[in-house]
Amino acid sequence: MTHSVRGDTLPALDGLRGLAVGIVLMSHLANAGLPVLPGLSLSGIGKSGVYLFFVLSAFLLTRLLLQWPVANWRRGASWADYALRRVLRIWPLYLVVLLASAVISATAVAPWWPYPMDAVALLRHLTLQEGTSVLWSIPVEFHYYLWLPLVAWVLAVAQRAGGLLLASALATSAGVAVMILWPPSASLVNDVRLGPYLVLFFAGGLAALVSVHQPTPMPRSERAFGWLGLLALLAFVATVPAVAAAIGGGAFQADLNHRWFAFFAVAWSALLLAVVHGPARLRRPFEWRPLRWLGWVSFSAYLWHMPVLAVVTGPMGLAGAPALAVFAVLTALVSWASWRLVERPLQRVRWPR
Repeated sequence: MTHSVRGDTLPALDGLRGLAVGIVLMSHLANAGLPVLPGLSLSGIGKSGVYLFFVLSAFLLTRLLLQWPVANWRRGASWADYALRRVLRIWPLYLVVLLASAVISATAVAPWWPYPMDAVALLRHLTLQEGTSVLWSIPVEFHYYLWLPLVAWVLAVAQRAGGLLLASALATSAGVAVMILWPPSASLVNDVRLGPYLVLFFAGGLAALVSVHQPTPMPRSERAFGWLGLLALLAFVATVPAVAAAIGGGAFQADLNHRWFAFFAVAWSALLLAVVHGPARLRRPFEWRPLRWLGWVSFSAYLWHMPVLAVVTGPMGLAGAPALAVFAVLTALVSWASWRLVERPLQRVRWPR
């Protein structure tokens, strides 16, 4: 049975977003010594979840622009709406977190708070020059919002001039170029620069172009996409540091794949296309309601889970399964409230046309 991928939403993509934040949460729980999967450490996988966010974000926004009527590209109101929605998507909640962190740091009421924020740090975060803890990804993604329209336009022009082959060659060449300009080996821990991660965003944009121009899938192409997705998932599991150490017989290395930008660009793009265009049995797990719900509140969960984890393992003094249970409940409640009060109302705001 075929399905449309031309609309604004596909339920399984919410589930992919839920997977991305779930990977981040499980990694940080493992780092805190909590029993996420007894017998298997998930420490070190958090970066791969953020990379999935990057690929997915580029895919969704590029696909949106590629489906615009030609007139929209020439209309100022269209770009004003794009800018407004991108700002409202990140900045209001980000500002709440920054200002709360600044007040907490200034008053010293919660020394366990994971985002220390004096006046200088606050200014650097506001100007997207710094990212404490998980906040490092905010400058990266927001900076790409500025370049995304140009990337989408170049991909569209290349596709019209020479088909998907030329667009793919161009995106691949651009990915190689940015890795030469910003070598992965020279990237910093929690690097806030956009350059090192551009290959991930380019891959998401190319996947969007492939998706938009993918004809109604036939059984053979669905199966091909399905196998592609399964291979991507297996490749991801094999790169979990604990699994890689077990397979290779080497020492555990938590940051093993933190600089594998090209690998995750290919793997996550492949999984994304497989979920969108592959068989229903591959898509169905990502349409699971709880995973979709986690995707809806993913940005709030991403920003608030570290303070929740800090209070559970700090002032509350919990460990083991009780800490895991309390963390899950509190994170769900805080994330839902944050999404309901801050994120969701702003998602409806549009620039008047």
